[in-house]
Amino acid sequence: MVTKYTSPVHAYRLFKLLPILFLIIWVADSGDYQTKVYTRAILAGLCFSIVGDFLLLFPTQFKSGLFSFLTGHIWYMVAFISCDWSVPILPTIIIIILAMGMISQLYPTAGKLKIPVLVYITTIAGMGITAFGRLESIQSTPAMIGALGATLFMISDGILGWNKFKKPFHLAEGIILLTYYSGQWMIAFSTMM
Repeated sequence: MVTKYTSPVHAYRLFKLLPILFLIIWVADSGDYQTKVYTRAILAGLCFSIVGDFLLLFPTQFKSGLFSFLTGHIWYMVAFISCDWSVPILPTIIIIILAMGMISQLYPTAGKLKIPVLVYITTIAGMGITAFGRLESIQSTPAMIGALGATLFMISDGILGWNKFKKPFHLAEGIILLTYYSGQWMIAFSTMM
C-alpha cells in the first residue's frame, strides 16, 4: 500500500501483485484443496483475483480486469454455498439496500460501463450474501472470518467504484488496498480451519 504513494510505478505494480500471489501459495500449500470443494473454489477465486489485479494495472484493461474479478467473486460464491447454507435475512436486506444505493449513485456516471457496473455490483452483493448465508448455517469461526473478509472486499470495491465513477479522492487507493488485502487474507484464512 505504501508503494502506491512512495515508489516508482514498476515497484508499485510488482508489490501490488505479491500479496495475492503469497495467498495463493499459502492456500495451495496449507489448505486441503484436493478434497475440499470450499478450498478449491477459494483458490480459484484468488487466481482470478491476481489476474484482475494485473489487468487493472493498465487503464485500457479495466473491463477485462472487472470481468476477472467478477469471475473470482463467482468462485467465492461457489465456495460459500458448497457447505450447509441458509438465507441470512438481515444481512441480505442490508446488502441489497447498500447495493441499490451504490447502483443509484454509480449507474448514471458509469458511461459505457453502465451494464458491467450493474452486473458487478449485483455479483459482489451476491458474494456477500452467500458468505453470510454460510455463517448463518455453520456458525463457526472460519465462516465468521470468511464473512468478514467478504464484507471488507465489498467495502473495497464500493470505494473503488465511488473513486472511479463518482468522486475521486486522494486516499482512496490506500483505503481500497487496505480493505482489499485484509478481505482477501480473511477469505483465504477461512480455508485453514
